[in-house]
Amino acid sequence: MKIMNKTKTNEVNLIRSRALTVIFSMLISALMLLPLFTSAKGKDKAAKTTKVYMQPLNKDYHAAVSLVNLEEGKYTLTIESENGVNVYYDAVLKSPESFAKVFDFSRLEDGEYTIRVKNKEGVVERHFGLENGKVKVYYEEKEEPVFKTVGQKAIFVLPNENNLNYSIRVLDAEGEQLFATNENASTIKKMFDFSNVEAGRYQILVSSNKSDYSFDFVNQR
Repeated sequence: MKIMNKTKTNEVNLIRSRALTVIFSMLISALMLLPLFTSAKGKDKAAKTTKVYMQPLNKDYHAAVSLVNLEEGKYTLTIESENGVNVYYDAVLKSPESFAKVFDFSRLEDGEYTIRVKNKEGVVERHFGLENGKVKVYYEEKEEPVFKTVGQKAIFVLPNENNLNYSIRVLDAEGEQLFATNENASTIKKMFDFSNVEAGRYQILVSSNKSDYSFDFVNQR
């Protein structure tokens, strides 16, 4: 009888030992995976950047404003004058996923204004102006184009984060159009080879409904 009891005791201890081993292995696996999930979550959060979009409407002094990529928490939305004074709108947004509103600026004087969106992470702004009933949005994040010459080649690179449609033309010294195209890529890259045309001065014109650029190129053979 004592031998049988001892055998049963050993079996019970063995089962318990195996069970503890399995549980311990599961805990180790969970701890190993935890940093991966934490890192992935943090990466998604960092990838979101609050954006302020503003689209002028056909009706005078009217524009549609939308906010996207808003995180959890409170946001304050204000519209301020050039000197930073709140002149029109002040709202608190609580944990919104997005925000959209049509604004009527007809009570404001012509001038420069700023839409300011603020939360605990920081401030995002969109600048705009009012003139004779028209709303003009300023895209200050736009970088200036880079233009350079290499021998008989002219090269320019134009950042275009808002995917605006640009007209690109090449004119000779007499104003005759030699080349024309339209581009709306996020980064516009063009190279013009003047090795097969006469020596002289040429002009490259790049324009959209927001901005215009002009580059002169002297072709020396």
